[in-house]
Amino acid sequence: MIQALLLLALIPLAAAQAWPNCFAGHGNYSAGSTYENNLLDLLLARPIRLRASDCYDCVTSAGQDPATAWALALYRVDVSASDCYDCVTSPGQDAATACNRSRDVGLSYDQCYVRLANHNDFLDPNGNSGEVNHFSDLKITSNDVDGYNRAVTGLLSATVQYAVENSTRLFATGQWVGPDPGFSNIYSAAQCAADLSPMQCRSCLQGLVGKWWSTFSRDVMAARLAGPRCTLRSELDQFYNGDAMLLLPTKVAAPAPPAPAPTAATRGRA
Repeated sequence: MIQALLLLALIPLAAAQAWPNCFAGHGNYSAGSTYENNLLDLLLARPIRLRASDCYDCVTSAGQDPATAWALALYRVDVSASDCYDCVTSPGQDAATACNRSRDVGLSYDQCYVRLANHNDFLDPNGNSGEVNHFSDLKITSNDVDGYNRAVTGLLSATVQYAVENSTRLFATGQWVGPDPGFSNIYSAAQCAADLSPMQCRSCLQGLVGKWWSTFSRDVMAARLAGPRCTLRSELDQFYNGDAMLLLPTKVAAPAPPAPAPTAATRGRA
């Protein structure tokens, strides 16, 4: 499969905007075709049915071969059910306009990742094909880029560990707090699809951590790697709802000042 990855700068990471990854290996469909009707049936006529009782992760299909359309939606766990529904109201149109009606496309939104394809190979639990990476063209203001890289890498690694070991939903949010005003707070999120085992989730997310700085510039202020099996995100502004599940204080508390010497009036007599 030949991937034509579109790296699009984003300011800000807007909820309604789609960042696509268009695939050339499965061809394109025409307007009004059976495949397009099946695709729209998935996204519009009958909204995606969730495999779980909460709005979080789902896979469904419509039609018969060779015009079967598949859809996967991986929602951020912290968003509401209504926001999840909103996240699948536009992918059909976005796929047509952003990828020229490609039969295989990945779309990343602020609240979810959506994969639309004429196959289900992307469900491989040991892969993450169809990743979309996007980033802000704003840069950190600090000169300590190495320190920033270490902070982001440490936070992402810790968030991955928390998602795998401490969350039944394979999801975690994190916050790093430090002394540099150029990146005094860094926020993160890591998530896997619900059908992955903890071991598969860890492998998928660690793969994203491993390629983070080869994908993004070292001073990028916000970045995201999103795929059908797992997603990873880091920003200087908080993008998730609620408090961080994981907090990494990096500044050691200063020692308490010494007690003042007793004055003559209070000094005891020998």
